[in-house]
Amino acid sequence: MLNVTCSEGDTKVACLNLGEAALTISSMLTVMLIIIFGNLLVVVTVYRNRKLRMQRQNWLIVSLAVADMLVGLLVMPLTLTYEIVGEWTMGIVLCEIWLALDVLFVTASILHICAISLDRYFSVTSPLTYPSTRTPKKMFIYIGVSWILSLLICLPPIFGWRPERRDGECSVSTDIGYVLYSSLGSFYIPVVILIIVYAKIYSITIRHSRQRLKETERRDQTLNMLTVKTDKNKHYNMEYEIEDNSDPADDEKPAREAINKVSWQLRKLSEELPVRAVKVSLDTNHSGSIDQAKARAEETAHSEKRRRKLKAKERQATLLLGIILSAFILSWLPFFLMYVIGAFGYEAPPLFFKFFFWLGYCNSGINPVIYTVFNREFKRGLCKQLHKFERFIRPLVRLYK
Repeated sequence: MLNVTCSEGDTKVACLNLGEAALTISSMLTVMLIIIFGNLLVVVTVYRNRKLRMQRQNWLIVSLAVADMLVGLLVMPLTLTYEIVGEWTMGIVLCEIWLALDVLFVTASILHICAISLDRYFSVTSPLTYPSTRTPKKMFIYIGVSWILSLLICLPPIFGWRPERRDGECSVSTDIGYVLYSSLGSFYIPVVILIIVYAKIYSITIRHSRQRLKETERRDQTLNMLTVKTDKNKHYNMEYEIEDNSDPADDEKPAREAINKVSWQLRKLSEELPVRAVKVSLDTNHSGSIDQAKARAEETAHSEKRRRKLKAKERQATLLLGIILSAFILSWLPFFLMYVIGAFGYEAPPLFFKFFFWLGYCNSGINPVIYTVFNREFKRGLCKQLHKFERFIRPLVRLYK
């Protein structure tokens, strides 16, 4: 935690003048409100939306939102007070509690992002088996491990792993051993895990996309054969092609056009030959009437549409995880670099340290924005909650006026 005390001789004074204090208070209050209400909306949206609630991977997102919300609710108000006053005046006990909660919630937020990435990795590598094993017990284990590890990182300074503090000072332990222990557990090890896991997820997603492209190209080049048998036991072969369409909304159109073309050819053939029976083979694997062929074609198109919709959700989830990972690294990397360097006596300029320290806090407000912008289900659920809130607040506004 940043020590913002200034001194003139033996007298402690606030570092900020009135204008700086007003700017600091307004900007930090804005960040706090975004963090608190943004994450609260995520929790309420999942709780009130049965579809989101039944998707157990969203339980990890709810626990992450709780950790981020508590940063804004319990940690940042005291941080703001310390920043404005310029020294710690609230006692040693509250100082230790505040520092422990700060490390606890920030570390829990980071470790929850790790848990979400691991859950996503298992979902991509075992798409058929993993969803059925995503039990409530497994989700609670992910959540419990994230919070327990966070406690193991935040508690040692309370039991003495820190140097003695001066009066009016409340900052995290600068003991080199604890700095390395906490920074490795809170940031560097999770970052390595996140990068490796996301690289594997991205590689698998790209490989699946290439495989689907090859399958599409082969399907486009495949000619389907219709065999027509007449009453004289003669066979007439007709070729037709059902082209793949990149737009899921038009998946049924190529199949319908191909069947219509075959029907026209059959009618023309029946004028020349007395057709007694018609046998239809699609890809040399199925036989049946024209109606059955059409039904199979439409069923195939519908199945393809569902498959593409599922793949689109997979790509969206991978993109969402990538954006969360990028935002997390950009928010916290500068602070943890200066945190470790400072323990070895190379302190960064106070203004830089302060800026990157608050940038790390801002990450707690970024995650709910990412969910709502890049996840359609969250966006729809959030809009419903905002409409309900609007209906609730409108009568209060009229009453006030």
